[in-house]
Amino acid sequence: MIGLSSRLALSRIKTNRSGLDVLAVLAFAITTLLALTVAGGTNMFYGRWQNPPASLERIIENTGNPYTSATDLAGMYLTLAIIACAILVVPILSLGAGAARLGASGRSKRLASLRLIGMTGVEVVVMSVIETIILTLGGALLGGIVFVLSLPLWRFISFHDQPLTPGDMVGPWWLNLAVLGVILLLSALSTIIGLRQVVISPLGVAKRETPKALQFWRVIVFVAAIIIFAFTAQSFNAITSDFMAYLFMGGVIMFMLFTVNLVGPWLIQLVARPLVRTSNSATLLAMRRLVSQPREAWRNVGGLAFIGFIAAFTLTLPDAPDDPLFALQVKDIGMGIIITLAIGLLVAATSTLINQAAYAVDRAEQTLALTRMGTPRKVFAGARYRQVLLPLITTLGVSIPLGLLVMRLLIVGTPAETAQTNNIVTLIVVILIGIALSIAAASATRPIETRILTTDYRRND
Repeated sequence: MIGLSSRLALSRIKTNRSGLDVLAVLAFAITTLLALTVAGGTNMFYGRWQNPPASLERIIENTGNPYTSATDLAGMYLTLAIIACAILVVPILSLGAGAARLGASGRSKRLASLRLIGMTGVEVVVMSVIETIILTLGGALLGGIVFVLSLPLWRFISFHDQPLTPGDMVGPWWLNLAVLGVILLLSALSTIIGLRQVVISPLGVAKRETPKALQFWRVIVFVAAIIIFAFTAQSFNAITSDFMAYLFMGGVIMFMLFTVNLVGPWLIQLVARPLVRTSNSATLLAMRRLVSQPREAWRNVGGLAFIGFIAAFTLTLPDAPDDPLFALQVKDIGMGIIITLAIGLLVAATSTLINQAAYAVDRAEQTLALTRMGTPRKVFAGARYRQVLLPLITTLGVSIPLGLLVMRLLIVGTPAETAQTNNIVTLIVVILIGIALSIAAASATRPIETRILTTDYRRND
């Protein structure tokens, strides 16, 4: 079965009829690249905590601050890196999960054919998982190569007033293997979950299950996560807290961001439902799709939700004062936020691209039927953009205030608490870039839709 699955996966990549498999490899490559980068960066800060750089010790000596040591300050950098890692883990792994689900429903006809020749349901699932793992390994190999090639670029980035070296960003072998193992496990689980959306009967009939309406319990969990964070933040101080407190706070933030993934689809469904009552064809088509598939709509914009969350942090950055030590911290934190935003924007654009491509292929029959009924192509284009813009607006309306709330609670008792929120321009620019990238990614799937509309199908297909 492994040999057959391998040949099928390689054959699909070569023919690239739908383009989904190549996009899946690309998404896995980006997931691996970003995961290795985040893991390597966190490991770099851990190493500098264990052995503080001489530049940091020199700055502390020049300031004459008897209450700060290089080890304590480097430990603060590590804890901030852990919090940034907690924020990025969810969207990066969501991107990998989306890549694994990319062709699950689109392969329903081929899976039905395998059922007709005698394969059991379990064998079909196992074969699909093997194919996904092969695609994951291909993407991981490509992402690893790009990661190695990108290492020299880190020389232009400095922390602790000391430029990074390529070796700083390479984690130990066991950490890199752990990253690859998590990506492989996630891709396998996501494939199994994706195949649950398509039930293949023994007669080889692919039956799509009607999604159920999302329940209100998602909102309850989200509100509970905010209350837990607010309660935890009362006993947390960004200056006096130790490493374990930062680690625990990072876990709480990760849990809260996970609940954002729960409540996001519910909000999209809630906002889109009243807009179904419209006379505009493109809006009607888009809103009905959002109501019936809110989870898929969330995957389009989930990455940008975390961008809004991270960008809100920039509003609380103070101006660099005359104190060299504090000025260094402000500079390094600003650089860390820029790197985090860059990673988040890449995740958001890639996520929108692969999910829109998957929708175009999965809705091929519906698109062809509507076209033969006389629906103009501009209706599909309008629906595609509305399917991205409405969730974007809804998502940013939640993530930005949440990011502001989290940051204000974290900086209580620090010099940043009295900072003027004069970075609103940075926030607006970042959000506009994220929206532009998402719209561009949605536009990039137009060739796939054109191929669907211009392909001749036999009656018995």
